[in-house]
Amino acid sequence: MTRNNVVSARKPKQTVEAVPERASRVRQRQRLIDACISALHIHGPSRTTVEKVVAIAEMSPGIVRFYFDSKDAMLVASLAYLAAEFEERVLVPVAQLRDTPVEALELLVDLYLDAEIASPRKVSVWYSFWGEASSRQEYYDICGRKDEDFAALVRDLIERVIVTTGESHLDTDGIALGLIGALEVLWQGIAFQREADVDRAVARAQSMAFLRSVFPGQFGRGTLRRSAAPAPGATGARLPSSSYSNGALLAVERARLFRPAWQVIGHEAEMPAAGDFLAGDLASERALVVRDEKGRLRAYRNACRRRPHALVSVRKGHFVGAIPCAPHGLTYKFDGRLTNGEAAGDLTPLDVKQQDGLILVRAPGAMQADGAQGGDAQGGTDSSGWVGLAALAPTSMQETELAADWKLVVEQWLESSPSRGRFVAPNHWVEIRPEGASILRVLPEAPGRSRLQRLDFSAGAQKGRKRARQESGEEPDGRRRIDVWVAQQVELAESTQTGLVAAADEVLETGPVTPALAEFRRSIADLFPLVGKVPQNP
Repeated sequence: MTRNNVVSARKPKQTVEAVPERASRVRQRQRLIDACISALHIHGPSRTTVEKVVAIAEMSPGIVRFYFDSKDAMLVASLAYLAAEFEERVLVPVAQLRDTPVEALELLVDLYLDAEIASPRKVSVWYSFWGEASSRQEYYDICGRKDEDFAALVRDLIERVIVTTGESHLDTDGIALGLIGALEVLWQGIAFQREADVDRAVARAQSMAFLRSVFPGQFGRGTLRRSAAPAPGATGARLPSSSYSNGALLAVERARLFRPAWQVIGHEAEMPAAGDFLAGDLASERALVVRDEKGRLRAYRNACRRRPHALVSVRKGHFVGAIPCAPHGLTYKFDGRLTNGEAAGDLTPLDVKQQDGLILVRAPGAMQADGAQGGDAQGGTDSSGWVGLAALAPTSMQETELAADWKLVVEQWLESSPSRGRFVAPNHWVEIRPEGASILRVLPEAPGRSRLQRLDFSAGAQKGRKRARQESGEEPDGRRRIDVWVAQQVELAESTQTGLVAAADEVLETGPVTPALAEFRRSIADLFPLVGKVPQNP
């Protein structure tokens, strides 16, 4: 029995400042759903109450009625959200590879075991709903019907492999059931572990061992499709198409590229007072930065020490005297020490620094690609990348979801003219203009999916910005040109991702490759030997 499968349309792209009222309602509803999932993880459906949900969401009980007719409606909406997420992030991309069933099954295993889908929090919620499905038709309709879709997809892929190999003596239903059962057992193990204890590399290896035992000629130990093009190296040839949708490679990228890298969370002007905080995603960690009573910045893992839910779900805000965890009655001082309640210990610290007005955070003691620790060399952020930003003031932050791999976005940046901006490894693009600047940061969400954050800055007061435009000869709609360029980048990345997935053969590249692009591709190709042996966090 697999619990995971439900349908929904892809989440629409949201720009934080576009259509403010509608965006605010979408965020509030999603905030309640996220809090409801956390409450379900802690208490189960029967003991989850509106009061417990709003305590986690830090919202008033009355606002729930604005979005949901009842507690039951909120629970069903939360289950439907998980189902839609599974449909979008697992079933759809796997189904797009039906014509290459071996790759489709490899991707299915990667996505099924991905931390965004198979987290202890979400897996336990699936099991909670399944436990009550016998008495709740809504739960059964969502879980049961989509389980059938998942099973049908697995059976179809297995049947296609059998047809391709000509091994007609094999039992399609039996093999499909065996794979589903193996994945189910792995999910059961995840449900009763802490995230830090989940070894996803081993889980993937066990699943692939099953497939390899049945189809030894098709499922070798390699995980990336071999490229017909020249190997990425001095020529900077395109990476194998499968590297833009490979879950095992993404795990290595997070560990070796993102974990040791400084990531921009925001600007110091956004948190001027004691108790002000900023939260953000580092791709390998969830970060929470708070200004303490002495004005110092402190960074922590944005996770409760009793259960790994986020302490805050908004980007910025203010704590009054301490950092609370309302669901568990915990209180942490700004120095991270637990002062009230019982938990595993104090908040986990992260590295934080200020540079040219920016706040940068990274995982502590992060291992770099060459095995060294610390510093800004391999895998770190180049300090010169932020030159010219010190005198600017933050104005806005926007965020867009992309149905494209993060590497495609970076490749497009590196194909741009150097005069347009500069790349700060592994995932920042900095563009400085006379009237201000923009920092783009692309973050991997899942294989073949990413999120683009854009921080905008101004050169000062409106009068100063107008004078700067006049002196530079830039039109008043200079900001709009940046908007158009970013929109074009999103559209191009998504279109390229679709082309790579749909291509029957490897895509050859005939255009010129810049030195920066060639270097980036070499840095990814260097990770290929590590795929299947994901390094553990120190």
